[in-house]
Amino acid sequence: MPVAFLLITCNAGMHEQVLRRLNELSEVAEADRVYLGPYDIIVKVETDTIERFNKALVSDIKSIGNIISAVTLIKNEDLDI
Repeated sequence: MPVAFLLITCNAGMHEQVLRRLNELSEVAEADRVYLGPYDIIVKVETDTIERFNKALVSDIKSIGNIISAVTLIKNEDLDI
């Protein structure tokens, strides 16, 4: 099962709106606010297939407004290489 963590920076004051949208996605296992550091939100994404994983990252999450940037960290054992 592919698992990744996303470190998200969003527009000022928009973290609650972004969190709401993230939590609407079935692939989002957890999404929480980060209070210290350069990122605003940390997200755990889990899917059954790599195809669904790619769609969740490329289409679903990137389509959420007010996200400035996202760093994706994929667990090593989840890569099929």
